[in-house]
Amino acid sequence: MTGRRLALLAATWVLCSVLPAAHASAQNVRVEAELDREEIGLHESAILTVTVTAAGTQAHRPRVPDIPGLRVDPFGESQGFSWVNGRVSRTVTSMYRLRPQRTGDFTIPPIQAGAEGRPSPQARPLVLRVRNEPPARRGGSDDLFVRLQVDRTRVYWNQAVTARFKLYSRTRVEAPTWDPPSASGFWAEVLGPARAGREVVGGLEYDTFELHVVYFPTRTGRLQIGPGRIHAQVVRRVPQPDPWSSLGMPETQVEEVELVTAPVLVQVMPLPGGAPEGFRGAVGDFELDVRLDRVTTRAGEPVTVTSILRGSGNLASATDPDVLAQGAARRHTSPGTTSFDRSGNRLRGERRRDTTFIPETPGELRILPVRFSWFDPETERYRTQTADTIRVRVSPGGSTADSLALARPSAPLAAARSRPGARGRLDLAPPAGARALALTSLVAAIGAFAARRVRDRSARDPRRRRVAAIDTRLGELRAARAAGAARAAAVASNAILESAAIRHGANVEGLPLLDTLEALARAGATEGELSRLKAIHESLDRLAFAPDSKAEGAAHTAALEEAERAILRYREEAS
Repeated sequence: MTGRRLALLAATWVLCSVLPAAHASAQNVRVEAELDREEIGLHESAILTVTVTAAGTQAHRPRVPDIPGLRVDPFGESQGFSWVNGRVSRTVTSMYRLRPQRTGDFTIPPIQAGAEGRPSPQARPLVLRVRNEPPARRGGSDDLFVRLQVDRTRVYWNQAVTARFKLYSRTRVEAPTWDPPSASGFWAEVLGPARAGREVVGGLEYDTFELHVVYFPTRTGRLQIGPGRIHAQVVRRVPQPDPWSSLGMPETQVEEVELVTAPVLVQVMPLPGGAPEGFRGAVGDFELDVRLDRVTTRAGEPVTVTSILRGSGNLASATDPDVLAQGAARRHTSPGTTSFDRSGNRLRGERRRDTTFIPETPGELRILPVRFSWFDPETERYRTQTADTIRVRVSPGGSTADSLALARPSAPLAAARSRPGARGRLDLAPPAGARALALTSLVAAIGAFAARRVRDRSARDPRRRRVAAIDTRLGELRAARAAGAARAAAVASNAILESAAIRHGANVEGLPLLDTLEALARAGATEGELSRLKAIHESLDRLAFAPDSKAEGAAHTAALEEAERAILRYREEAS
């Protein structure tokens, strides 16, 4: 009897342990399914995308059931990891191509994920309508209709989505004009003019006019592109009822039409965790190029470093990499310029920014490694490219002593004759006027030399140098505020750390945030000051990546003003 009770207690303990764990596992798995189009023709296909997100590192794959009348073929799979606040999750995205074998309405039942026999959540059921002919849109017909297609329906924040607006026509169409949809939550860029062509759909040949538009999502969640509208003039032939009227030639009439596409839903995911230091929100496929206009210069002469970003993606929102130098030099940064190539199916471009350094002393000017980080959505990982250190040899510039050597006479000059004629006396001693002029010139040269020495001594004053360096950062911040809050935040996040380093006499050039705070702590910065610097820097970085709401935007703007006040305080302490 005692053995039976022990076995019963053990079985009860196992059930109480396993069932809650299985239930918790089911609660931590989310399945989402979506179709790129809900209505297609018999000779077309649709894409089914199933996304399974689960806590932990285990990969949960969907189980797509058999659907009579539809052929389901795997189309691709991608996986990703994310680490947020110490929690790990894994995402498996599977795509399937659905090919209809007959017409009708096909219901895709709820899709489960996980192993057989285990409880798992189910995606909502979907309905795919298959018609014998291509679906006509509102205001359209079998001879004239429009479609909207996107190259992907699941993207990351700031990843490009290419939409194709296509007009199909078997009649004469004149002056078609597109009205691309104003998709809320996207930044749009049109890829050139509409492209004409021909295409066979459902066994019929159509003239096509296609417009490509690239959309970059500016927030996460489920967003909508469309509907899009096209306005056109359709020329139709009207046959004459009387065969003898105008020799039986048909007349034409012009009809104004407006065609509307169906909207498309796009799921926008946040970027995964693990971003490297210095990442500022660039998403796409880029490459970095750094160029220098000269490798030797003289003290007081400028050296210009050009950083060039090339690739496909939203270059307009990409933040230029920081270009810093080690050595006594003044720095001036020009605004970046962006150019785009809209001739292809992707938005490609180039962004340039010039940074000028003016060395003040001879020796060596070191351009520190230029670093740029971005997220590659195709490989779903962060990438970083770093340029090598560039050394510039600085030779001495012109000096006042050289000017004095040129002005000093090499031998006494012969004075003019005291009286004209053959009997005039030649005296080697200069006259009184010449002596006065020479003395005045010498005094002026000595005064200029002394003034130069005073200016050099003043320029070497550590306090004046610190104040001038902080004024440079403050001027860059105020100039950037006119270009927008996001641009000013990117400049301010660097300016406040550089101003703190100048105030405490620490060398933080090229260091990431944590190493910068450690260097400031060793230089004498208090814990309260370091906490404020870190909080302001993080808030400014969020503002540089675009705030999500007006409330956060106001808070980040307050952080921007607080950063300017902190820089002014460092200036007062450095003077």
